[in-house]
Amino acid sequence: MRRAAALALTLALLLPPSRWGATDGAGALGAQEPASRTRVVLLGTGTPNAEPERWGPAVAVVVDSVAYLVDAGPGVVRRAAAAARRHGLEALRAPRLGRVFLTHLHSDHTLGLPDLMLSPWVLERPKPLRVWGPPGTEAMTDAIGDAWTEDIRMRVYGLEPRAHNAEAWEARVAESR
Repeated sequence: MRRAAALALTLALLLPPSRWGATDGAGALGAQEPASRTRVVLLGTGTPNAEPERWGPAVAVVVDSVAYLVDAGPGVVRRAAAAARRHGLEALRAPRLGRVFLTHLHSDHTLGLPDLMLSPWVLERPKPLRVWGPPGTEAMTDAIGDAWTEDIRMRVYGLEPRAHNAEAWEARVAESR
């Protein structure tokens, strides 16, 4: 969890100043841009142990209207939905969950990845999930797609066709070296 928190803080600090409301110095005489808001939300701080009061590791860094998730522990989509409601953060509503950074591929940090790929898609996410992670991430997302092939096929071509976002269940992966 320390790695996830460090990555979340680093992400928040490394986003370009234009994303955190910096201006070009015209403030006093010209129109001032509204300050952006960055929030860090702990969605889960659990461990591999089945602790009933804690959810799997996941952190959301919300910059303006965009959520960047760090890790996808069990329950990540439901915890994000709860945080969206509790804190009024629209960026954490399921259809808007579109970016995740995986710190490593341990099961406790990735068991929520199938849910993150598929549930927001079913709930109208318009584009594929963007995933950044270590080597092996693409193989993992490919295996998730293979495991849910029948469900995806039925949702795309079955009784309730999804032509408008048929590829949004997919993951677009960038692996670190």
